[in-house]
Amino acid sequence: MLKIAKKYNTTFTLIKLSKNLKKKLPAWYHLGAPPKTYHRQKNSCLQSTHNAKTIKKLIKMSKRTTFSAGTTEINEDCVCTYGEKDQLKGCDNPHKCTMAAKEILNKITPKYNTKVKPKKDNLSLTHQHKEKNRQAHQNRRGEILFDPTATV
Repeated sequence: MLKIAKKYNTTFTLIKLSKNLKKKLPAWYHLGAPPKTYHRQKNSCLQSTHNAKTIKKLIKMSKRTTFSAGTTEINEDCVCTYGEKDQLKGCDNPHKCTMAAKEILNKITPKYNTKVKPKKDNLSLTHQHKEKNRQAHQNRRGEILFDPTATV
């Protein structure tokens, strides 16, 4: 099948992805990342020290607050819980890594971005049709209407 697709210059793509699946996508070389999203020097700590392999991990990192208690200024010698743990792991600047994670997430295209809800396509079955399908399937009688909802 893949040979035929290649022969006719076609590709497979998902129409809609669930939020859960979007979070499981790899953080590096992401399908929805435009060119120049990644920077070798900036992201090396995210990959090696923080072990951020999935989008879910980047989201978790991006939600960290990197301000010292009682201040509103950025502090490279972070004394917050995350900062202390990260520095013990070998991270030189936890705030920089948090900001790099946010930057990557903000650049991901809407189709793959976890913050963007998929557009309604008006193809999903109504509640009545779903109920008729359920009864037809349960009774093994009647017609079952195809549900074109394509969220994976």
